[in-house]
Amino acid sequence: MMDVIRDAWPWVLFAFLLGLLCGWLVTRLYYRDLRFERRTGIESTSTLRTNRLNKGSRIIGGVELRLNDLGVIEGIGPKIEKLLNRGGIRTWDELAAAQVSNLEGILNAAGHDYQMHVPGTWPEQARLLAEGQWQEFKELTDRLKGGR
Repeated sequence: MMDVIRDAWPWVLFAFLLGLLCGWLVTRLYYRDLRFERRTGIESTSTLRTNRLNKGSRIIGGVELRLNDLGVIEGIGPKIEKLLNRGGIRTWDELAAAQVSNLEGILNAAGHDYQMHVPGTWPEQARLLAEGQWQEFKELTDRLKGGR
């Protein structure tokens, strides 16, 4: 039994040091953007994106904004968002570039329950969101009822 313990301690020490090294690496990579921001005063892309979304959330009226959340668009709920995702539309930019006729085709293919929706303003709303034009988006959606 003592031979096993005597022979195992180098491996235990190796595992401990490897764990320390991995922890140090993960921490260094995770906090790299924060140190860069403090040192240079320049915000990282992820921080800029978060700040833009927070600003948009305040302007729109407290709705929590997540990047490329199609459900924010007036007239799109969770079920329609899933239909659009299946149709290859997952981002605001993709929806902004979509033809209204293609959107109508996705809705028509989903069945009678979805044919009543009118996606005429969805690309415009998505363009405003993608470009960060929060005030214009709010003004447009305040005039709409169910995306129309």
